[in-house]
Amino acid sequence: MNFLNRFYLRHSAMEFYPQNVMLLCVYFACKVDEYTIGIDKFVSMLEESLQFETGSFILGNEFLLMEALDYSLTVYNSYRPLDGFLIELRDKISNESSDCLRKHALSFINDAILTDATLFYSPSQIALSALAYSSEQNKVEIGGYIKSLSPDTLTHNKLLGTVTKIRQHLQLNYKFQISSSKLKELEAKCSAISKSLEGEGDEGSSADERQGERISKRRKTVDEMETELS
Repeated sequence: MNFLNRFYLRHSAMEFYPQNVMLLCVYFACKVDEYTIGIDKFVSMLEESLQFETGSFILGNEFLLMEALDYSLTVYNSYRPLDGFLIELRDKISNESSDCLRKHALSFINDAILTDATLFYSPSQIALSALAYSSEQNKVEIGGYIKSLSPDTLTHNKLLGTVTKIRQHLQLNYKFQISSSKLKELEAKCSAISKSLEGEGDEGSSADERQGERISKRRKTVDEMETELS
């Protein structure tokens, strides 16, 4: 999800069909995590009619994905900070309470990963917000521990404000729901626009050349915008 969110910071869903990009990100993430899987085996989970097209898209856009990620492939998640917080709480709460806190906190972090919260907040902030949420659900008092993380009152208030903002951020995503019919309509629209963009350019030019032209055009537009803002 981190790769997917970061990719669409640079590119439009109208240009690159989200389903294809999602599969590209999953395939590439397997490589980054040193869990190499052949492209034929990877696309075999798809319908037979989609396998060749999807495989070609993945192999043809790996470098584009790396460029969108600024070649920064290390992803820091919130699971390790959560473990650190729970270890520090070990002497303050029972093992049973610790297990309950972990369960709800993991659920919170999993939900956060599915949103763009990871683009706005650090892993430790999300982990602390998950812990605060879990403590409320399980009625386990950890207010004193959270206060001990800050050197002064001002920093403590800022930390609590950040925790609140993260929870509000997720609540907004919980409220956002879309019907299956509307989802299919959007998917068809994205797919149609993506295919029409693939057909742009000279008839004799290859798909790679047409993609290069689109990228060059987009970069020029971004450079012009940055020049105007500077």
